[in-house]
Formats: sequence, C-alpha cells, structure tokens
Amino acid sequence: MDPTLEAIKQKRLAELGAQEGGMPQSAEDAQAAQERAEAMQEQRAAAIASLMEPKARERLARIALVKPEKAQALENMLLQAAQRGQLGGKVTEDALIGMLEKINGGSGEGGGRGGPKIEMRRRNVMDDDDW
Repeated sequence: MDPTLEAIKQKRLAELGAQEGGMPQSAEDAQAAQERAEAMQEQRAAAIASLMEPKARERLARIALVKPEKAQALENMLLQAAQRGQLGGKVTEDALIGMLEKINGGSGEGGGRGGPKIEMRRRNVMDDDDW
C-alpha cells in the first residue's frame, strides 16, 4: 500500500476513535480488546454449562441456531437467577421450556407457539343431510 494512503487511513481511524470514544487507538489495543471479549465469552459459556443439565444445554443450542436473540435472553435469565441464588440446582429441560415461555410472553392462547390460536370455521355447503 501507498504510505500516504496508510497515513490518511490511520489519521481517519484516530479521528473516528476520538469521536466515538470506544474505538481502540492501535492494533495492539484492538487485539487486547478482542482477547478480553473472547475470554469473557468463554467464561460466560462455562458458567452457563455448569448451570444446566445436558438435555437443557442441547435445547438451548438448538434455540440459538434458530433464534439467537432468544437464546441470549435465556442465558441472561439463567445467569441473573444464578447470581441471585434462585436456582435450586441444575436447570432441567422442562425448567428451560418454562423460562422460554416467560420470554415469549407467557403461555396464553396458541399453546405458546408464538401467537393467538387460529380457528378455521368452514361452511357446510354440501352437507349430505340437506338433500
């Protein structure tokens, strides 16, 4: 790369970092921030794994594949409950399902499937009894 282009790029990154306040100033800072984030993620995953039974972990992994935001919310709920001492042991799959229903807004109409129950009413136009 051209040295002047690289200098302009570094100057622009420094300006953006000064504006946002959260952007690292150098490559070493960025790498250190990345390593800290990875370490925190590993620590979080280990804590969650220690709180759950294997079947519950499998279900959470399947949820994370389909709806990562719901899995993140479940993980947050688990960690908060553990910090408050509300968990009486390892979380079972049924307990995880209950927590998921809380996140979804309770088990109201529709059996917890994401919305109100739809009922189809069909007219009996060609009913054999009418002939």
